Amino acid sequence: PPAPRLASTSSTVTGGAAAGGGYFDLPPPVDSSSSTYALKPIPSPPPPAADPSTDSAREPKRMRTGGGSTSSSSSSSSSLDGGRTRSSVVEAAPPAAQASAGASGPAVPVVVVDTQEAGIRLVHALLACAEAVQQENFTAAEALVKQIPMLASSQGGAMRKVAAYFGEALARRVYRFRPAPDSSLLDAAFADLLHAHFYESCPYLKFAHFTANQAILEAFAGCRRVHVVDFGIKQGMQWPALLQALALRPGGPPSFRLTGVGPPQPDETDALQQVGWKLAQFAHTIRVDFQYRGLVAATLADLEPFMLQPDGEDTDDEPEVIAVNSVFELHRLLAQPGALEKVLGTVRAVRPRIVTVVEQEANHNSGSFLDRFTESLHYYSTMFDSLEGAGSGNSAAEASPAPAGGTDQV
Repeated sequence: PPAPRLASTSSTVTGGAAAGGGYFDLPPPVDSSSSTYALKPIPSPPPPAADPSTDSAREPKRMRTGGGSTSSSSSSSSSLDGGRTRSSVVEAAPPAAQASAGASGPAVPVVVVDTQEAGIRLVHALLACAEAVQQENFTAAEALVKQIPMLASSQGGAMRKVAAYFGEALARRVYRFRPAPDSSLLDAAFADLLHAHFYESCPYLKFAHFTANQAILEAFAGCRRVHVVDFGIKQGMQWPALLQALALRPGGPPSFRLTGVGPPQPDETDALQQVGWKLAQFAHTIRVDFQYRGLVAATLADLEPFMLQPDGEDTDDEPEVIAVNSVFELHRLLAQPGALEKVLGTVRAVRPRIVTVVEQEANHNSGSFLDRFTESLHYYSTMFDSLEGAGSGNSAAEASPAPAGGTDQV
């Protein structure tokens, strides 16, 4: 029979879905004999004789999923992966049946999910699927790739996102699906907006720019004419901080010249010139003598030493001090034979006082498919964890360790 429905004066819900969860404050036990309530509960059939010391109507029984469970519940367990992964299913009687020991009804299955163990199984499934793909055992790989979405659904946050991306990549390998190149080009303004959001969310680029700027600032100490060659200027987010530091230098700021190198834009817009206008406006505001030149190059190997020299002859008594800056650009040359040596020769030809290089240590392009897969999985899992920590308001540097592809300043 259904459980008695008691009238209640109040019921509150605290912490809704927006707060990430909640709980219900149940009303106190109601005395059905009180004349305050107009509605009377429908009495249930009298239960058989039971232990008088147990008042099931006022103190509900607590279910236990382990050993020593009550007679109204049963448990079964199975062990997978050598006993390291376990799953449990608990069958418990309905609440009404617990209140009435003599009532009978179908058992309600309650699945107890251990998210930590499910996460371990998810990582094992990803690595096992990658190994099967490497061995071209696509039958086993197909069986594993079907389990990945189910295991990923039990996770949350960064792990769920990373598993979704890597699972999709493995599925394309298994089913030999090669998507056609996207003919629609990403709008340049939208790409800049995405880059700006990434820059604000991720601490690694900010840290790289800070350390490089500090080294350049120390190298420019006492110099009146300085020149920075940026191999990947993008939106120019690195240089306002350096301009401001130079403006506050004792004795006044030096004459600052910036050469920004960037790839051609898909929509054929002059994005480098727009970056130069913004930086020139900022330099004018803080009263720094500023000059800018944008160089469009499909690859850094196309640069020649004369492109990085001043337009006219140097008539000043004091020579120009040059700094070359590269942030996540040199590793792109590894796929071009001889390109890195060509760029290094160009750098030596301009005789810079300092060269700042920020690069990734993670090696995603060598070794077997399984080695590259494992390295990439570790790298992006750590990166996504740090982004999740930054998004929750915590410092990403404190929320997680530095990724495998951390930044080094040389």
